[in-house]
Amino acid sequence: MNNFQDLISSVDINENKFIEKSESIGPVLFNLSSQRLPHSFHDSLKLFYKNKLKDKFKEIYEGKIVNPTERKPVSHFEYRKPLEKRRDKFLNQQKSMFEKSNKIKEKINGPIIFFGIGGSQLVPSFLYESLMMGLKEKVIFITGSDPDEFRDKLDDINLAESLFIVASKSFSTIETLDAYKRTTNLDFLDKTYAITASPSEAKKFGIPKDNILEFDENTGGRFSIWSTINLLMPTLLDEESYASFLEGGNLVDEEILEKGPESIILTLSSQDIFYNNVLKSQTNLILNYDWRLRGFSKYAQQIEMESNGKSIDLQGNEIQHESNSTVWGGYGPESQHSFFQQVFQGTKKYNIYLISSTNNKEQLNFAQYLGLSKSLEDGTPENTENFRASSSKAFTKIELNEITPKSLGVLMAAWENKTILNSLFWNINAFDQWGVELGKQNTIKFYS
Repeated sequence: MNNFQDLISSVDINENKFIEKSESIGPVLFNLSSQRLPHSFHDSLKLFYKNKLKDKFKEIYEGKIVNPTERKPVSHFEYRKPLEKRRDKFLNQQKSMFEKSNKIKEKINGPIIFFGIGGSQLVPSFLYESLMMGLKEKVIFITGSDPDEFRDKLDDINLAESLFIVASKSFSTIETLDAYKRTTNLDFLDKTYAITASPSEAKKFGIPKDNILEFDENTGGRFSIWSTINLLMPTLLDEESYASFLEGGNLVDEEILEKGPESIILTLSSQDIFYNNVLKSQTNLILNYDWRLRGFSKYAQQIEMESNGKSIDLQGNEIQHESNSTVWGGYGPESQHSFFQQVFQGTKKYNIYLISSTNNKEQLNFAQYLGLSKSLEDGTPENTENFRASSSKAFTKIELNEITPKSLGVLMAAWENKTILNSLFWNINAFDQWGVELGKQNTIKFYS
């Protein structure tokens, strides 16, 4: 098979021999036994990956220049490599984070107000919801840019008793800095911590040098949670939780590097390719059945759509195939009373992922997870009236033993890495975001 077009055009969609793959990476089970991925297509994709793409993932992981429009490597993997392989620069940044997190713990006397947007906010807030919501320390996330947001969220908050975190890779993000200035009038700089890849800009802004946490400039915002952007985890939990989170991510990296074409993450990528490029499905639907994971679909949406929402290939040519699908989703129990009707009886095809923890099997939300799985897999009996009928649907189940830093590390790294693998098949650059930059540039023209 010479190229990607050959790979997707040779698929027999009527084949009735499907893969039945179910494997665990640490505490997370990836179960494709309810999928209908043609065996011959999966074999062809594995061969294509082995012959043409395997070394490319390794080059990304090893820090080669893989972002051609910015002439940059990708460095987020460095933060989660085993300690003995982690470079000093990244170890020192993490060590500095631990030192500052211990100082912050001593200063907490009220809420933490966290200013950030995009990867600097979506993922810290997701991890806070998943792992830290029950703690006595309260974190309020401010994205900007509408003043009504911070007026509403901070209406009854005593700022003098608060501690502030400003997360911005460039430390020029207009929404983040504007919201911080409007909220504080720059009156609490000594109680403000900056997380940035541009420490000089944070100093110019007025953040004390000892309050600045740095991460690498080659770590993209949407991949930055492995870095000091994850300050809340060692601060509100402990260093061991952060280390466990990194361990989960590293398990996924090593699974791909060691198993190559047999990787379960490559199988998830082949699922995405099949739905997107063969079945012409327009959307990836992600449903979770744990309240604590309710923000995961927004995280996945950014990882996939900001990375792979491209129409130009690595050589600068317009691609001749579809790139990323639209990613959406929600909290399953709520979604059942919202859009499930269309999923079951509408005319659209969906690439469906179901996610649930399995340690509380007696709860209603887990019963709903099982109920949706059975409903999708079985549909309704053949003799059911037309207006009641629902056909069987394929889907993938992802089950976490429980919601912990390690299991979330596995889940999030799996999404990152399948997104990167998808970009390799599509021959696009997953690591720039010039469309986002265009919006930023034009905003400045209308705001002074």
